[in-house]
Amino acid sequence: MKLRILYHGNCFDGVSSAAVFTKFYQAKINDSAKIFYTPTMHRAGNAFDENQFDGDENAIVDFKYSSDERLTWWFDHHQSAFLSESDEQHFRADTG
Repeated sequence: MKLRILYHGNCFDGVSSAAVFTKFYQAKINDSAKIFYTPTMHRAGNAFDENQFDGDENAIVDFKYSSDERLTWWFDHHQSAFLSESDEQHFRADTG
């Protein structure tokens, strides 16, 4: 099983969030998952490339939300985490 973790690159919060999420995931979800990390940077337009969500599960920590259906986990503490109102609505509608 492959877990892809996208995190805010060049940022202590991002690296720390990826480390904490890894520890949680291995302890509570799947201790044998192969984990791959992708540092992510702010940029104009869509912050993500389609091919970045290549895990069986995909997580974003300490970075903006993505409405990509392949996103499994998302954690962020910034008020500006949603790029659009529709992104926020998509997140709030997900009850799964």
